[in-house]
Amino acid sequence: MSTDYKPGGKAADIIKNITGSGRLPHAFIIEGGGDEAAELAKYLSAFAVCSEQDKPCTHCKNCVNAFAKTHADITYVTPDSSSKSKTLTIDRIRELIKDAYILPNDSDSKVYIFENADSVFSEITQNAFLKLLEEPPKGVYFILLCQSAKGLLPTIISRCSMINLGGEAEINEEAQKAAEEIANGIISLSEYDLLLALRSLADKSLADDILRAVKLILFDAVTVLSGAKASYKPELAKKLSSRFTRKKLLDMIELTDSSKYKLKQNININLLTTQLCGEYRRISWQR
Repeated sequence: MSTDYKPGGKAADIIKNITGSGRLPHAFIIEGGGDEAAELAKYLSAFAVCSEQDKPCTHCKNCVNAFAKTHADITYVTPDSSSKSKTLTIDRIRELIKDAYILPNDSDSKVYIFENADSVFSEITQNAFLKLLEEPPKGVYFILLCQSAKGLLPTIISRCSMINLGGEAEINEEAQKAAEEIANGIISLSEYDLLLALRSLADKSLADDILRAVKLILFDAVTVLSGAKASYKPELAKKLSSRFTRKKLLDMIELTDSSKYKLKQNININLLTTQLCGEYRRISWQR
């Protein structure tokens, strides 16, 4: 692999926003993209371990080894050979947790890359991994590659910066507009504003996309609080991040995710919107 690789297209815009501050969020999910996702993971890992000021420089020893997948501080986490199900075991996760607290060898950072994260993780191992993901040692980064993030727990997703390279269809403009109104309703002090905005979920053909867009907006706000730039709806993300704590935003993301599942169970839409309004408000007001 040439170290001249640079992310292009949609990935280039996302990475420019994420790395514009010179800081890297501690965890990423790269959804879809196939080979492009794998190369993007290398690029991000090189950014993390690069020894030069302009990261990733692509020519220092750390960058060259990162792109060659031979860097001592970059681990591609794979299931044990003894795992018949080809999934990560609890013992493997425990080994990883111990290793994360060992100082890096050749750089100031350590990176763990999980290929096929949506298939190698079970619910049990995701929960075991969660504590490390929530409170990683300084300079430790995680990159999870998956075809669809739906195979990952909401608690895992909510603690990562999301990069979508084509795993899901684009969100249409009508759904995006409805999601923006919901986000503004969350920010508003008026409960009526939020309830009115949530009524857009009555359109079953748009409801899933609307909630997906709401989730992306909330992710953006968490990204801003992490010191990086928002990539989806920057102005809304800025307003949300100035109003709510990281914990509140993460709780809202989980609430939004659970609502997507309820929609698929054909829950009464009036009941769902009322519950959603009440829960968003409860999270907003809690101390």
